[in-house]
Amino acid sequence: MTDERERMGEMTSINQSLSTLATVVGALTPQGRRERAHVPYRDSKLTHLLQESLGGNCRTTIVATVSPSVMCADETCSTVRFADRARNITTVAMPNTHRDSSMQLELLQRGE
Repeated sequence: MTDERERMGEMTSINQSLSTLATVVGALTPQGRRERAHVPYRDSKLTHLLQESLGGNCRTTIVATVSPSVMCADETCSTVRFADRARNITTVAMPNTHRDSSMQLELLQRGE
């Protein structure tokens, strides 16, 4: 009985994290950016950990696993819709700049 409750609690947490991931992906797409300015990265541990990967200065790749089985048709359709939304995430990459120690010291002395 307790194993069943633990499993149910884990499933609930996983579903909540995946739901928050879908919300974050929706907010990062061009259509979502027009609707809302806030991206809820901190609403789950998963999205908080993936914050730099999803909206940061990098290229994101999402692998969607689907099944050809008729029994899994609903899950496959849902996965494909999610992958399509994730495909529309746009990030603007900016090159990293290297500051030498003298430049860093100068910036700190100026208070920047």
